[in-house]
Amino acid sequence: MFKRAWHFISQIGIAKDYDEEQIKRVGLINQTCFIAFVVMFISGFNSLVLGDNFSFVVLEALAGICLIVFYLNHKSYHAFAISFLLSVVSLAIFYLDSYSGQMSGTYLYYFPLVLAIGFIFDFEKHRYILLFHFGLVFVFSMTNVLTDYELFKSDVFTAAMRHRVFLLNLFFCILSVGFSIYLNSQNNINLSQSYNQRIIEREEAAAIIQKALLEKKVLMAELHHRVKNNLAVISGLFNLTIDTPIHEEARSVLIESRNRVVSIALIHNLLYKNESLVDIDVETYLNELIAEIQTSYPAVSKQITVNKRLSTLRLNISAAVPCALILNEVLTNCYKHAFVGRESGTIEIDLAVNNDLVKLLIIDDGVGMPPIQNDGHSIGLTVIEALSDQLDAKHNFKNTGNGTCFQLDFKYP
Repeated sequence: MFKRAWHFISQIGIAKDYDEEQIKRVGLINQTCFIAFVVMFISGFNSLVLGDNFSFVVLEALAGICLIVFYLNHKSYHAFAISFLLSVVSLAIFYLDSYSGQMSGTYLYYFPLVLAIGFIFDFEKHRYILLFHFGLVFVFSMTNVLTDYELFKSDVFTAAMRHRVFLLNLFFCILSVGFSIYLNSQNNINLSQSYNQRIIEREEAAAIIQKALLEKKVLMAELHHRVKNNLAVISGLFNLTIDTPIHEEARSVLIESRNRVVSIALIHNLLYKNESLVDIDVETYLNELIAEIQTSYPAVSKQITVNKRLSTLRLNISAAVPCALILNEVLTNCYKHAFVGRESGTIEIDLAVNNDLVKLLIIDDGVGMPPIQNDGHSIGLTVIEALSDQLDAKHNFKNTGNGTCFQLDFKYP
C-alpha cells in the first residue's frame, strides 16, 4: 500500500516522453516536497502539544503551501516548482530557527535541505539556480547568527521545551538526511538498471541487425553469383554459335554482343568476390575487361599496347553497368577499326576524378574515325548515346589528327 502510494506521489507530473534525467528530477522534486510536508506537518502538531499555537499555525500553513508544488509539477512547471519549494523550505527554516531559538536545533534542517539542492540540480546545467539556493541558505543562516536569533524570538519556549524540540528536530533531521540519501541512491540504482537494460536491448538489437545484414550479404552474394552464372550461360550460347560456320559479319556481331554480356558479367563477378556487394573498383574491372576483349580479338591484341592512368574510383552497380558497356563499346571499336593496316598501336586510358566529376578519356593513335561513323546510325554509337543518357553524362568523339579521342564526363554517383 505504502509502496504504491509512494510511487504515485513520485510520478506526479511525469510525462511519457520524458527521458531518464527528467524523470529523476521530477521524481526527486515530488519526494522532497512530500518529506518537507510530513516534517512540517508533524512538527506543527508537536508545537501544538508544547503549547505553541502560533508555531502550529505557521507550520501547518507552510505544509499546506508545499502541496502547491504537486500542482505545479502536474502542470509541468517543474523548474518553478522546485525553486518555489526550496524557497519556501528555506524561509520556513529561517523563520522557525529564529522563532524557537538556537537551542531548539531548527537549523539542523539546513543539512537535508542542502543535500536536496545538491541532489536535484545538475551543476553544469543549473549552476546559477543551484548557487542561488545555496546562497539563500547561507544568507538566512548567517542572518540568524548575526542577529543572535532575536528577529522573531518567541517567549513561549522554555529551556526544557527547547531541549525537547532539539531532540525532536535532531531525530527528524537525521531521518530526513538518511531518507534523502536513500532516495538518491535508489534513484541512481534505478537509473543504472535502466541504462543496463537499455544496453542489453541495444546489444540484442545490434545482434539482430548484424544477423540480418549477414543474411542480406549472403543473399546479395548469391544473387550476383547467379546473375553472373546466367550471363555466363548466355555468353556460352553466343560462343557455340560463333564457333559454327557462319558469315564473318554475323560472327563479328555475335562477338560484340557476347562482349556486352561479358562486360556485365564481370561486374557481378567482382561484386560476388568483393567485401562490398554494392560497388566495384574500376581499375580491377578495366584490367579484366581488356583481357576479355584481347581474347576476343587475338589477331590484333598482341600488336596493341594499352597504357592506363587511373584515379582510385569505385562505382556502384547502377553507374558501373552503363559505364562498363560504354568502355566495352569504345575499346571494342579501337581493337576492330583503329589499327587496320597497322603493325602496332597504342591506346591511352585516362580516368580522373575532380571533386564530384568523373572524366574518362580513351585515346588511340590509329587511323582515325571516318565521318560516316559519327552520324548516329551505327549500333555502337546508339548504345553509347543511350548509356550516356542513363549516366546523365556528356560524351564526345573527335579525330585528333593522330587517331581518335573519346571523352565521357559524368557526376560521381
